[in-house]
Amino acid sequence: MRIFFFVFFVSLSISLSAQAIKDSIQWISIEEAGEKFEEYQKPVLFYFYTEKCDSCRKQEETTFSNPEVANYINILFYPVKINAESRDSLKFFDGNYYKNTGKYGRIHDLAFKLTGSKDTFPSLVIFNKRAEGRTFYGYTDRDEIFRILIYYAEDIDKHTEFEDWYKYHKKGYPPGQKQIITRLNVKWKNLDEVNELMKTEPRKMIINFYNYNKISCTLMRIQTFNQKQIAGYLNENYYLVNVDVFTQDTINIKDTTYINENKSFKYHQLPIAALEGKMVFPAFIILDEDGNVLKKYHQYMIPEEFEAVIRYYGEDAFKTQTFKAFKKIFERK
Repeated sequence: MRIFFFVFFVSLSISLSAQAIKDSIQWISIEEAGEKFEEYQKPVLFYFYTEKCDSCRKQEETTFSNPEVANYINILFYPVKINAESRDSLKFFDGNYYKNTGKYGRIHDLAFKLTGSKDTFPSLVIFNKRAEGRTFYGYTDRDEIFRILIYYAEDIDKHTEFEDWYKYHKKGYPPGQKQIITRLNVKWKNLDEVNELMKTEPRKMIINFYNYNKISCTLMRIQTFNQKQIAGYLNENYYLVNVDVFTQDTINIKDTTYINENKSFKYHQLPIAALEGKMVFPAFIILDEDGNVLKKYHQYMIPEEFEAVIRYYGEDAFKTQTFKAFKKIFERK
């Protein structure tokens, strides 16, 4: 379910002190979340619970009390906790006041408006930075909630459907494991190696800028780039370079030397220059046989999307047709 909101307020603050369960999330009121969102856009996480809900109690005692989860939410989200059976009168972004009219049983009218449920709790409603919302129902453990949180915190929702992200994240990070150990099928090279190879066998090149703070960057490497069919095509048609955006190495490319001045959040000069200061990750650039930039991408891609991109440039289709037209043909093959 998608919901749109812009500015929203509450007439009475939700009291958290009355709750017997103490988790580690730094919950704020709806009013404060609205004010903060206006000032700086971060995803907003609404947590709806009921007092007699065993799954809600488990959610707070385990998942929300996990320091790893709590710290992630506290830093990257505006978290709001609401009793779905509240008797308070709440004023939402549309300017309307919502009460617990009894129309939805014990559930507050606003809780029903956002979750669409009268009995499925706990429920999470997350609004992204563009104020688009989605509801997730039921108890979520540490592994499951991170699949949701990362999706919004790293702006993956801009380009990728949640179900596609979920599938590949689960493959890369199976339940109970931090990361699956995957055989590397892609033949990554450094820029010095590529410079030498280009003298005798010019090819297109992909430079992947790897930010180890972003789970989506890691998933691109171990799932998207590393799919056997994709890796085989890349190894035959491209030179692949992986650049750590925080590297301390001195890198020479096209008669220019780049270093890390330990400024701009310690980003190396090369990714700053190549990405023109747009430090949004995952990010990779595609270059032609002469080292000219063909395209820059700042997004996570599932394998199906990525394969269409590399074949579009690898087969020189970009010279005669749009990517949209090529993709339609590619998807029918």
